[in-house]
Amino acid sequence: MKKCKIIIFIMILLFSIYKIIDNKNLDIKDNVYIVSQSEVREEESISNNISDEKDNQGKEQIKIENTNKKTITVFISGEVKNPGVVAIDAEKRLSDAVNELGGTTENADLNKVNLAMKLKDESHYIIPKIGDNSESHNKETFENNIENDLNNKNNLININAASIQELDALPGVGEATANKIVNYREEKGKFNSIEEIKNVNGIGDKKYEELKTLISIE
Repeated sequence: MKKCKIIIFIMILLFSIYKIIDNKNLDIKDNVYIVSQSEVREEESISNNISDEKDNQGKEQIKIENTNKKTITVFISGEVKNPGVVAIDAEKRLSDAVNELGGTTENADLNKVNLAMKLKDESHYIIPKIGDNSESHNKETFENNIENDLNNKNNLININAASIQELDALPGVGEATANKIVNYREEKGKFNSIEEIKNVNGIGDKKYEELKTLISIE
């Protein structure tokens, strides 16, 4: 009889333990969430769309900022390290354009130049040389319209007759190259075409492209 009671007690105990364990498993299962593949794709799609929207907003902002900026083109010659045509923000000053071309040379007469002046589109600015009193470098002198200059044949530099000083004022032509041009025409005779200037040592295709609208042979 006593043995039967013990067996029954053990069975009740084991059943209680089983129930406790089973309830814990149910609690664990309740906390398990099964995510389908379609839900994963949907979340990735939403995330990508948000990222694309941010990228598009950034691009639109950059586009608006670039649109608001106006660019002008000016021609600077004279005592500049790299004379030529430069495209620059319309709000910039003459000093900014000069710096874009490497700055002024040691021979530049800065007392005759207003580097703080505002730039005008299609204008020609000349940086004078120290001791050059041949002309007054006032505001009117600086703000010649480059388009009118190029269309007026009398304003073109005649490479068959120009002096070293006149040739030196051309973009990309320094004193050394100006001397070579003069020596070439003295040795070979007059240039038969403006393109013939490429035969001068130091003037290649790139430099010729800068010069061809500024020079003539007569």
